[in-house]
Amino acid sequence: MKTLTSLLALTLFGAVPVGLAQGTAFTYQGQLADGGVAVTGSYDVRAILYNAGIGGAQVGPIITNLAVVVERGCFTAPLDFGSGVFDGSRRWLELAVRPSGSGAFTALNPRQELTPSPYALYALTPAGPKGDTGAPGPQGPAGPMGPKGDKGDKGDTGATGPAGPQGPAGSADAWGRTGNAGTNPSSNFLGTTDTQPLVLRAANQQVLRLEAQVSGTRIIGGRAHSLDAGSTNSAILSGRENTIAAAAHDSVIAGGVDNVIARDQRSAFIGGGARNEILMDNQHAIIVGGRDNRIGTNTVLSLVVGGGENRIANNVDGGLMVGGFRNDILGSNNPNRREIAPVLIGGSDNEIGRESSWAVILGGDNNRIGTNAASAIIVGGTNNIVADNAGHSFAAGRRSRVNHQGAFVFSDSQNASFASAGVNTFNVRAEGGIHVNGDSSMFFGSSVRQMINLWSDRYGIGVQSSTHYFRTDAAGSFSWYRGGTHSNNANSPGAGGVEMMRLNSGGLRVNGTFVSASDRNLKENFEPVNPREVLDKVASLPLSTWNYRADPAARHVGPMAQDFHAAFGVGPDDRHIATVDADGVAFAAIQGLNQKLEEQVQAQAQRISQLEAELNDLRRLVRQALATPGSAQAATVPAP
Repeated sequence: MKTLTSLLALTLFGAVPVGLAQGTAFTYQGQLADGGVAVTGSYDVRAILYNAGIGGAQVGPIITNLAVVVERGCFTAPLDFGSGVFDGSRRWLELAVRPSGSGAFTALNPRQELTPSPYALYALTPAGPKGDTGAPGPQGPAGPMGPKGDKGDKGDTGATGPAGPQGPAGSADAWGRTGNAGTNPSSNFLGTTDTQPLVLRAANQQVLRLEAQVSGTRIIGGRAHSLDAGSTNSAILSGRENTIAAAAHDSVIAGGVDNVIARDQRSAFIGGGARNEILMDNQHAIIVGGRDNRIGTNTVLSLVVGGGENRIANNVDGGLMVGGFRNDILGSNNPNRREIAPVLIGGSDNEIGRESSWAVILGGDNNRIGTNAASAIIVGGTNNIVADNAGHSFAAGRRSRVNHQGAFVFSDSQNASFASAGVNTFNVRAEGGIHVNGDSSMFFGSSVRQMINLWSDRYGIGVQSSTHYFRTDAAGSFSWYRGGTHSNNANSPGAGGVEMMRLNSGGLRVNGTFVSASDRNLKENFEPVNPREVLDKVASLPLSTWNYRADPAARHVGPMAQDFHAAFGVGPDDRHIATVDADGVAFAAIQGLNQKLEEQVQAQAQRISQLEAELNDLRRLVRQALATPGSAQAATVPAP
């Protein structure tokens, strides 16, 4: 609200007082500005009439109009100073304003000298001059009337008969073809005062028909329309052969041809186009344009925006169809189970099935969301299908098939169907590979499970408690390659590649050699071994040559794990022989064999020493015998 101080700067521009034909009142139109800026608001306006532009005496009463609406500076105020104030003398009008109901009035300077229009009031007094009139003759059709000189307002007269004088002056309330000023909406208007409609014609053809009703207004523009009398406050604004049926209240057809709003509607709207139809018993249904589009029965707040042959069927609330061609939202067959807010935008031959609330198809062609698939979405593409009951799902690309609830399916451009694998699955077919930005990482949460599955779930990578594992099937193996290319042959690194490591049921080989860790710091619970016992067990251990069933080409030699475990009781079970255990048994057996050989060598050395002593005794006796004459015959040689 402006203050009184700011009102001191208010000025009045272009005031135009306009005389009326009846009574002494006239309407004053002006423009109000504050510092050169037009104001908007509610103001009290006071008017005083003077006989001079400055000073002078007041003429007539003071008139105050309360709460005058000022819109962007423009205002209108009725003024009535009574009879006798306009006697031909010059008059100046002083206006004063204030914000409605507050403060003192501020006079607007300068006073405005009134134009001659109010002096038409003087013509109504006996002393005023009046225009001459001749005797009335036959009068032709009356034309719009205008002012006639200083004699007062007078309209153009119609053609007169050849013998009659000029007809009477036109009525002062006629509408001029060059515009009118000083009108009062309560008493000056175009229209009828009886029960007949107001019809406007162009080229003698009806172009607009306005009909008053107790509940509102019916408007009919254009030609050959049908607007039922039982449709209150409705309108057909243009076009031809459009129809609004009975009880289609507050409904509008803006234009176009052969569009239909059926009966029992509230606030239906067709913007134009051709042969569009809103069926019966809807609320706030809208078809903006296009051709051959349709909204079914018992829908609320449904909208079709252009396109052709698009359909929103029965029992849909908040449905949206934007453009495209031959698209369908099927709605529901059960009025008590409605389809809520489905959206289908563009494309052609797409369909959202029955009772699939909040489902969305964004363009493409020949895509379909089935029945009872709530919150499913198809993002463009072609020939994608979300099956019945597969709600909360996603499809895109070409020939995606979502057969499970909560599934995500993207298929590339290959002309073959690609289906979801199960409930709540993420499914992608991308022949050219799946590419992830180089600085992106992948996370699989913190639960223990097999996170990556290959060839169904027979091969995979997962996490157990304190264990990171790789899985293969019963006949499979793990291989690590350097270089090469893919080959479907088992354990083959492909052309130019080298197998660095292989792990299968036969054991682990690194660069073709078995290896095992043997650091003392990795071991505990040491106990001595009896090498002779190990040697005896090795000596009795059955040995044979054989091959692994998974590797029939390679022959091997050695014991069976069951015999080895029974003999030595080492290793994780009786189905494997750890290379470290086989090596240990071999070392122990070698030591046992060494001990045995050393014992035998020592015994043999003792025997040899004894024999050498005996031999030396014999040699000594022989020398003695030979040295004694005559004793050779008596000497005896001791037995060895």
